Amino acid sequence: MFNHLELMNLQAEVLYNHDHAGRITTINEYMNQPAPRFFWGQTNTGSVIRFRNDVPNNLVHDILKLMDREDSTVRLANVINALEKDKEISGFWIGPAYVFNEIITDYTDATLVTEDNKCYLEPGFSTLLSELQFREPCFMVTENNMAVSVCFSARISDKAAEAGVETLKGYRGKGYAMRVTSSWAKAISQSHRIPLYSTSWDNYSSLSIAKRLLLHLYGTDISIY
Repeated sequence: MFNHLELMNLQAEVLYNHDHAGRITTINEYMNQPAPRFFWGQTNTGSVIRFRNDVPNNLVHDILKLMDREDSTVRLANVINALEKDKEISGFWIGPAYVFNEIITDYTDATLVTEDNKCYLEPGFSTLLSELQFREPCFMVTENNMAVSVCFSARISDKAAEAGVETLKGYRGKGYAMRVTSSWAKAISQSHRIPLYSTSWDNYSSLSIAKRLLLHLYGTDISIY
């Protein structure tokens, strides 16, 4: 079993592509969108810090010095101020990071998306259908030959994978998200990868899924663009 700091390192590697110097370059997706300028994964056993490869070295040095001072709230405010002086901040993400310690097998009956049934994604998840080769494995719950809830690999590496979960309006609150997420996590575990799950603090439905599936909170991740 990995400790919290090791899990956060795995998450950083799943979320972003890195260069030879350990700087992050792009989001680990086929579209290769730019990574955030700063990533901070905080755990009870230490922190994982990453800078994008175009952040000036002097700014990296200054921020690393700031990370040794004050409590986490003050440090975050100081980091934001330092980044803002260099360039206007365009985006911000903060939320909990979870790992599946165990898979609740009562909820692993969702359907694996295959070549034979992927057409069920078209009505409600056409974008996912077009990206399916980059999102496998993908599981769905269907009603009337239409996918209404899905869980897929939002990002994946050879060691871990990050879950992406979506349920159509009108089909929420029925436990479908638990079924697709558990099924996905079981498949990821069987592929000898670590299934990870993260969300933002204001996504209450996603937080509810994590709670009901008894996911283990190993840290908080912060991304600043």
